[in-house]
Amino acid sequence: MPPPSDEFDAYEEEKPLKSDLFRVHMKKIELDDGTIKIMCNYCPKTYKAVKSFGYGTYWNHVKRNHPFELVKASNQGQISRRPIKFSRDISTRWNSTYKLLNESVEYKEILVSFITYNVPSISLQLKYWDVCIKILELLRVFNDATNALSGIYYLTTHLFLVQSVNIAGAFSDCELDVQLSQCVAAMKKKWIQYYKDIPNIYLLASCFDPRFKLECLQDYLTHYYNSLGIETDVLSCCNSVKTLLYELYDEYLKIYGPSLNISVSQPQPTSDGTTSSSQFKLKGLGDRLFSQRAKKLRASSSSSNTHSELERFLEASHVFLEDKFSIRGWWKDYEQEYPILAIIAKQILGTPVSTVAVEQEFSAGGNILNPRRSVLCPQSLEAQACVDDWTKAKFRQQELEPEIVNDFFEDDQTTGTEGNE
Repeated sequence: MPPPSDEFDAYEEEKPLKSDLFRVHMKKIELDDGTIKIMCNYCPKTYKAVKSFGYGTYWNHVKRNHPFELVKASNQGQISRRPIKFSRDISTRWNSTYKLLNESVEYKEILVSFITYNVPSISLQLKYWDVCIKILELLRVFNDATNALSGIYYLTTHLFLVQSVNIAGAFSDCELDVQLSQCVAAMKKKWIQYYKDIPNIYLLASCFDPRFKLECLQDYLTHYYNSLGIETDVLSCCNSVKTLLYELYDEYLKIYGPSLNISVSQPQPTSDGTTSSSQFKLKGLGDRLFSQRAKKLRASSSSSNTHSELERFLEASHVFLEDKFSIRGWWKDYEQEYPILAIIAKQILGTPVSTVAVEQEFSAGGNILNPRRSVLCPQSLEAQACVDDWTKAKFRQQELEPEIVNDFFEDDQTTGTEGNE
């Protein structure tokens, strides 16, 4: 038996279909000479069926001359509704599988009923969705990491270690699941291939986060390697990062020290590094460790003139508002307190983790050029790409993904040249 109609109503949105035109508003009349006339159900208006008109002509007549009848038909449920367009699972697009599952899991009962009735050769049961939900929760960690590390309006380098611990924790939680063990093992193997040793720039960036520093680095690396099941000398790794940090500071001190008037006075920050709000909630293992670390911090005044600038920074502790901390704002406020470190932080933290912004710029030229606009000179193409990017930057729209056209849900409503009434 077909599934109840109210189930299908749950996943449909109100949009007129092409079939509604002749089922509700218009009717076709075949004359003796074989021609077909289109007659309106609400007035004597008739049209001669001409292909060049398209259905847009008839729809425009109903909308302009009979708007109340159109609304009445919609309220009485006579207007059919178009199925929701789910995202497509595209192998070359990040997180497309997650987006598809995240959108469709809400309608799992409806989809099971629909497929059972319309495609009986496919056996889809509700119990199969339990596996999909597990996969969805695993992919959610990668989706959150991608969104966090692909941002272009805030610094991302210091976030890499936190997101890596989140991913490693997800591997550890899911690898014992019988249904996901094989999949997780392959994902974990690929991850270890690339990030068994986290690049030093990300570890240094974590040290320049005043909430991390060296004190927190060892805890994060310990949880990271334990979750991946890798035996590593974490203490030796932390010592090498500390050595690299001091060497980097000494090198910058030689270059910029003579030209800077280094002051050890405590700063008077206006915002305490809270110029922008955090965009990501604390969800994973790395985020929980981060929250615990923030709760332990207490304000202190460490301004011994005998210590170097780097030592004063590593020994000092501050109170932060978790949801409103901005590392860029913090370093701007404390630039006079740590002038050399501020220069280093600007160069290290300013390095983007993701190449999304760069890839978008490379694809911008392809979006501008088309078969009807293919003779632009390089200078014009560059100018057009820059203008488009600056316009998006003005309205903070550079992170918006281009809409994916779903080939399986093309718009059935054809618009044609409007005929003369």
